[in-house]
Amino acid sequence: MATLAPIQDFELNGVEVNTIEPLPSMGPLALQVVHLVGTAPDKRGTIAYNEPTRLWNYSDAMMALDSKGDRQGTLPNVVRYLLEYVKCILYVTVVQDHTDDATTESNVIGGVDSGTGAIKGLETVKGCPETPTIIAAPGFSSKPIGQKLALMGRDVRCRSVLDGPNTNDMAAAELAAEFGAEGTGEDKVSIIDPWFLKTYDGAQLLMPASIALVAAMASVDGWVSPQNRSVLCDETARNVSYKINDKTTQANFLNKHGVVTIARTRMGGYSIIGNRTNTGRFISHVGLEDLMARKLEETSQPLMGKQLTEEFMQQVIDRLTNWGQDLVAQGVIPVFKAFLHPSKNNLETYSSGRWFLCVNYGRYSPNEHMVYEMSVDNGLITAWLEEVVNG
Repeated sequence: MATLAPIQDFELNGVEVNTIEPLPSMGPLALQVVHLVGTAPDKRGTIAYNEPTRLWNYSDAMMALDSKGDRQGTLPNVVRYLLEYVKCILYVTVVQDHTDDATTESNVIGGVDSGTGAIKGLETVKGCPETPTIIAAPGFSSKPIGQKLALMGRDVRCRSVLDGPNTNDMAAAELAAEFGAEGTGEDKVSIIDPWFLKTYDGAQLLMPASIALVAAMASVDGWVSPQNRSVLCDETARNVSYKINDKTTQANFLNKHGVVTIARTRMGGYSIIGNRTNTGRFISHVGLEDLMARKLEETSQPLMGKQLTEEFMQQVIDRLTNWGQDLVAQGVIPVFKAFLHPSKNNLETYSSGRWFLCVNYGRYSPNEHMVYEMSVDNGLITAWLEEVVNG
């Protein structure tokens, strides 16, 4: 058979239509997802220990955590409070209860099983099917619990809530002072004190304060402060004085030293008082930072391995810009700008497949301190008198 001699630059005598889609949009910031860790000795048999389990509603939660109806363990009552307060995505990890409190606390802290490699306790936050935005271990207030919560908050990019000691104001402030080490996530921990009393089924129970703050945070967007959100309680375990124009109250002392608190306000009832984490960062700023960083991480996976062409890089910048402007339009942030770093994008970094994108944004601060300046203006009186005299 003779060898064919095709025309090398011929491809088709016809037409092709190639559609080019832009990069998919990045979508909105994540909804609130709460993950609680604790005990429920009367849990349903199908609920495995040390496994994140989603609870769909109040009735499902009670059936899952309390098969006998006696509300034993740290989880049943706090889950009831949360789901009665706000409709949110909720996961729980049940750990084994023990007569020895230290052993139970160790189970809550958890870690990695040396024999099987399975994760346990608070470590299961990393294995939650839906990435949490708020985590807590209600009823546990030790430094080791706080440190573990902080590490999980750092690694997962979520906010952690720790119970105060529920003894006195100074002890709460001293606990807050134990946290803050750079790089450990401790700057993101929210500590709340005191605990509160709540009547369920005719019995008054002592409830950990952390669930009040978790519920308040879950009831608003992640970039909004929980300040002033109500606390559904009979009363607090100890009275905390608060007056909106008094810097010497107990609430102001606690806030000054990195502790969120619960107090009566002029609005009536009890409310969350405090906008800041233990190191002074605004809780709303931490939430916004977490949500934005997670969105950047989650939406970057489909882009990995693409050719770093000028067109591709511009598409990524355009996508970031559209996303940021949408956040501005929603009132999440006041300003946003995305651009290629002017000096770090050089031959050395490009040759290694690395490039730098700058994501600059502004953020709204919560209304924490209002200052009214009242001044007597005699000019106004003069003008008024002239009107009176001259008709």
